[in-house]
Amino acid sequence: MQEVMIVMLALCFFLLLYFLFTNPILVYFLLLAVILWAFFTFFVKKYDEYERAVIFRLGRFNRIAGPGWSIVIPFFEKEFARLDVRTKMLSLNIPQAFTKDDLRLAISGFIYYRIVDPSKAVLRVENYQFAITNLIQSETRNVIGSLYMREVFANLDKLNDMIAERVRLATWKWGIDVSSVQIRSVSPPEEVAIAMQEKFVRAELLQAAKFRAEARKVAIEAIGEAATKLDDRAIMYLYIKALEEISKGTATKIIFPLQFFDVLRDMEKDIGKALAGLNVGALVNAMKDKILEATK
Repeated sequence: MQEVMIVMLALCFFLLLYFLFTNPILVYFLLLAVILWAFFTFFVKKYDEYERAVIFRLGRFNRIAGPGWSIVIPFFEKEFARLDVRTKMLSLNIPQAFTKDDLRLAISGFIYYRIVDPSKAVLRVENYQFAITNLIQSETRNVIGSLYMREVFANLDKLNDMIAERVRLATWKWGIDVSSVQIRSVSPPEEVAIAMQEKFVRAELLQAAKFRAEARKVAIEAIGEAATKLDDRAIMYLYIKALEEISKGTATKIIFPLQFFDVLRDMEKDIGKALAGLNVGALVNAMKDKILEATK
């Protein structure tokens, strides 16, 4: 069977050679087909609607190619980079950002950006994604560092615009437009949850001590003499409840570590006597309003 197939293939090959030598037109068509195949294989590149290519000629930037088909001459030109110009997202995670009053917060969110000038994105910055992420982290820390903790919580909805405005000037020079920054969560330090269970804050829990001091300061300003009759744990409880209320009406959420909720449930049992006879809802609202005064 194999011998028959070999004979058939040999006959086909000899017949093809016969027609090529006896029919010049067929030869021309075959040559044309080979030339077209070589041209589209080695000279033509196809770019989708969302793609742009940075083309170098003899080692120097020459042009931006795409979308559609583009001719790139081998040896003289090369596709240095192919970029996606659709809007893309980068995650933002900052484990430590200190406020003006030296309280540590953890920040998380997203960055939305798109490339508007592919040549700048390639020629002016080595790794634009890495550069954007570092720039956003740096500017977020700068913004948080310029605000007191109560101002951060009071301006949750404005944080996005404040950060985006700071980074757009730099990223525009890289040919990149940061369309929006979305801070999704702001988290107080975990030490606060530990300190809430103790009557006195240990020296190593410095962040918790500062958080507790801020809570008492807000309480005194908001509810006056009533605050002097409450212990630190009751004030911390009211303060965190006020922060939860602020977070409900915003896109950016105040995220408390899981152990906070266990502590809060235990505290609700323990501080019931301390808050007996008081309108807890009114106290929480008064503290919330005092925190929100930072927006004015």
